[in-house]
This record gives sequence, structure tokens and C-alpha cells, in this order.
Amino acid sequence: MDAPQLLDGMLNVKKPKNTEAPSMASMDDLQDDVLPIIVSFLPAHEAVRTCVLAKRWRHVWKSAPALHITAVRGFGSADKFNHFVDRLLYLRRHAHPSLESCEFDLDQTKFDFGWLVSAQHVYRHSIQSSLDCNVKSLRCCFTPTQPTNFSRSLTEPAEPLHSPHIQRLELHYTRATLDFSGCPALVDLKMKDCITLDDNMAAPSLERLSMTWCELPEEHRNSISLPSLVHLELIECFGRLPVLESLPSLETGIVRLGENSGDQCFRSVRGCYSYSPCQDCHFAIDFAIARGRSYFFEGLSRATHLELSSPFEYALIFQRDLSWCPTFPMLKTLVLDDWCLDDDLSAVILFIQQSPNLEKLTLELFEVFDSLMVREGSYYHPWKGTFASDHLKMVEIKCEEFDERVKKVLKILSTFGISLEKIHIRLTDTSSGSECFHFVCTGFSHN
Repeated sequence: MDAPQLLDGMLNVKKPKNTEAPSMASMDDLQDDVLPIIVSFLPAHEAVRTCVLAKRWRHVWKSAPALHITAVRGFGSADKFNHFVDRLLYLRRHAHPSLESCEFDLDQTKFDFGWLVSAQHVYRHSIQSSLDCNVKSLRCCFTPTQPTNFSRSLTEPAEPLHSPHIQRLELHYTRATLDFSGCPALVDLKMKDCITLDDNMAAPSLERLSMTWCELPEEHRNSISLPSLVHLELIECFGRLPVLESLPSLETGIVRLGENSGDQCFRSVRGCYSYSPCQDCHFAIDFAIARGRSYFFEGLSRATHLELSSPFEYALIFQRDLSWCPTFPMLKTLVLDDWCLDDDLSAVILFIQQSPNLEKLTLELFEVFDSLMVREGSYYHPWKGTFASDHLKMVEIKCEEFDERVKKVLKILSTFGISLEKIHIRLTDTSSGSECFHFVCTGFSHN
């Protein structure tokens, strides 16, 4: 099937009467190897239509290095759109050169026919078909108008994805398997608003992993053990944080908890340790006892840069894992926010103690002030006296105002032997993101 036939009956398009358009005069000066690059910037249905411009353009679309498959008003039905996508990928699979990148951008607001049927078809068949084109970079983005139940409405894929060529993969609003053992060249994986399907993640070549607003299990924990992982992002995921097992190559770890975290206690921000703990605390306590060691911080222990942030009331998982906090021998820069103020700055002090090469500590204190955040006499207070902190070159405190919370932080840090000359205060307007004032606390007195 040739390109004009591919579109005939699927898309109502008026072909130009004069195939030798006036604009072609300047295009004739371009070399043949440039034309596929130009076509690759067009949506797929527009790229195919270039075959009617002139004889020279007849097969250009087949050698375009990139495909951008998106909706177009005019197909009339999901069946015609699905058939177009199937034939397009089939013809590209047998074309030369191989496809470098492919993007499925299915925004429901841009469809005037059965969007859900087309989304199901792309999810079920077209993703793997694009991988069969030896594509190196694939992005599949669904944008539903009612996202709450969309991912659940997708039928599960028959099997994990397989491709010896795929290097970068980005998925939005899909039910996503965590088994990428069939993708031995995959180095970069981004998942957003996805539902995870497997207990253990398998991706031996993966170097960068980003999971944002993804749904993790509620009844158990995923396990992540990735020997090549260098960069990890876990951003406000639903459910329970995964067990971070072996991440020997990790350099950067960014973890942000949110209100949808499954690791929280609804009785107390500190968790209930009574004889009758709530269901979530019971789960966490049993899991911790059975494991007997850190299940989260241990996986981050080889990083050189860490960012650990959470609203104060949702940071229970961080606080509990401090009991098994490992050494961070490679850590150079650490960013913490309001959650670390609990227990007389215990998390901060412990991280400094356990990080012999830490050079810069940043505390971002922007939550509404609560006296509980600076409460003394905590149940968890495993250290006494000062400790060596010569390696620490700077403590940066970002806040909106110099309040009692900040004064408390300065008092505790100075008590543990951290010179005030090393502490920099940055007053920041969070609404605009601009820095209002910056000063060093050389003249501060906590009396």
C-alpha cells in the first residue's frame, strides 16, 4: 500500500491541484538527506501527505527519523485511525533507515471520534509495534479529560515490552509493567501517572528512573534493585514507597512524599507505637521487624546528592527508617525540608553524623509554622555531645521569615559544634521564587 492509498478513505484531504507548488523552487535546493529531517517535525498524518507534493517527495516520509502520532479531526472513526496507525508502523518497520524516535500524543480533547477505543488500541498493540521498528526513543502520552479511572480502564498488556534497541522510554497514564528485562539497551525511563503492575523491577541497564504521581501497591512494597542506576526520582507517588535494595551506581536521589503516600498514621504525625497500632502503623512495624534493617535509606547510601522532602505530617516513613540509617560515604550535598525539624532536628544531625564527606546542607523551611516541629524531649534521641563537622562547608537555610523555627535550628546546630559562620539564611518569597535577603549568622545569639 502506497502513501496516498494509506490515507484514502481515512482522512478527507483535498490534494493540491498543482503538485509542483511554487514553494518547491526553494525546496529543490535542499539535499535529499535533509528532507526526511524536515518531515520528521510534522505530525504523522501530515508527514504522509507530503508524498503528493512532487515525485521527489513520494517516499520521503518513510525515511523520516521521527514519528509524531497524534489526533486529527477528520478520520471520522476510531477504526480508521487505528488502521492508519497500524499500516504506518508496518511500513516503517520495513523501511530504511530505522526509526530513531516515536511519539504517541493522544489528547482526548483533540479527538472528535472514539478516543478511548484508539487509546486502548495504541496501548495494547501500537507501543510494541513501534518498538518492532527498532526505535531508540519512545514516548507514549495519553491525556484523558477524566484521568481518575482512565488507567484502570486499560486492559493489561499481554506481556512486557521487548526491544533490543530502545534506549529512552516515557509513559503517561498507562498500566505499566516493571519488567524491562526484554529491553537490554534501556537507560532512561520516565513514568508519570502510571499504575505499576509488578512486585520487582527488572531493568539491568537502566541509568535514569523517574516515577511521578505513579500508583504503587498498598498491600505490599515493590522492590527496586538496579545495578546501573545513576539517577532516581520518586515524586509524590501513591501507595507505599518501594524497598530500595541494591543501587551501587547511584549518584543522585530525589524523593518527594505527598498526601497520597500510603506510609502514614492517621492518629499521630509521629505514628502510634501503642499495643494496638492502627492498620498502617501495624503494617510498617511488622515490615520493619521482619526486615531488621533500612529498607529505604540503605538504597540511597551511595549517592553524592540527595533531596528528601515531605510535608511534616506525611514524613513518617522517613522518620521510621532513621532507626536503621546507614552511612553515606559519598554524600556531598543534601537537601531536606520541614519534615526534618521533628525530634529536635534529629534527622539533620543524624545525616551529618553518617555523612563524613558532606559539604553542603540545605534546609528548605516553607511550611506554616507549627510548634510541634521544634518540640524538645523527643522519643528518638540517640546521640549526645558534639561531633566532627569540619567537612561541612555550608548550611543553607531557605525560609520566608526569620521565625522561632529558624532560631531553634540555629541553636541546635551551634550546640552540636557547627559554626554560625557556616550558616547562610536566604529569605525567599515563595510566590515569586525571588530571594529577598541573604545573610550569614555570624552575630546571632540564641539566648
